[in-house]
Amino acid sequence: MSNVITIRSVYKVKEYHFQPTKQPNGLNWPWVKQTRIGMDGRSEMILSDAERNNPDSAYFIPEDLDVVVIDGTTFDLDDKRQANIWNAIKNHDLFAPSRDARDENGVLLIDGDAKKYGTAELFIDVPGEDSKRSVSRKKLIMQAFRFIEEDSVDGRLTKCKLLGKNMRYAPSSDVEDYLYQEAEKSPNRIIDLYTNGDTALRLLFIEARDKHIIKKVNGVFMYGDSVLGMTDDAVIMFFKTPSNKAVFDEIKKATFPQFVQPAETEKPKTKASESKN
Repeated sequence: MSNVITIRSVYKVKEYHFQPTKQPNGLNWPWVKQTRIGMDGRSEMILSDAERNNPDSAYFIPEDLDVVVIDGTTFDLDDKRQANIWNAIKNHDLFAPSRDARDENGVLLIDGDAKKYGTAELFIDVPGEDSKRSVSRKKLIMQAFRFIEEDSVDGRLTKCKLLGKNMRYAPSSDVEDYLYQEAEKSPNRIIDLYTNGDTALRLLFIEARDKHIIKKVNGVFMYGDSVLGMTDDAVIMFFKTPSNKAVFDEIKKATFPQFVQPAETEKPKTKASESKN
């Protein structure tokens, strides 16, 4: 089985130059050797007698080696020298292990997110990975389509509102068309609307803001004197915190008064109480 990896670039015509990186402790990797300028004016590796007699010395690489990478560059990992070169540069920030790899915070290494650009521009092309991703995406789109198709008219209008688009007076066909277009662009976002337990809370938040029950003051969401949070997610977390139930219930009643059950004003009289009267 081939052990050749291919490097792909999101910028197809760009040329990259790398030198070997250091270990986390700041030292060279064992196969990367310091250099000096020789008598002939060229850079040469500084090797001890033991290193010169080492059978692997033919695979040592100099610390100032210029490794040129373009879209389509390959490394044969069965070749010890090529493997050493790859292992010496692969930890550079410009490399991602795959096209859709993410960092520890879930941010895409190449595409980044809404707040910042990604740090990587190169990724390892694994044979079959592109087609696998394409099939997975099509399955997600089909799943999102099923959710939309099986939803009610009012349910679809609610999903539009959660996406930031009020289509209350739009024809039903326009509402469906909008949701299907969103599903093709971001299927996970649509699926999340139908499966995330926070959907009802987010709808409450949107309605409360539209009715000015929740207001944003100096960058902070407020309900009266109660601080709810600085972001949408912070407000949702406030809603979910048990100690905030009293405020949460007040917001619900103020936002959807039509759904508030009338309080019992008087307990019904029993026969025993009637006989006493």
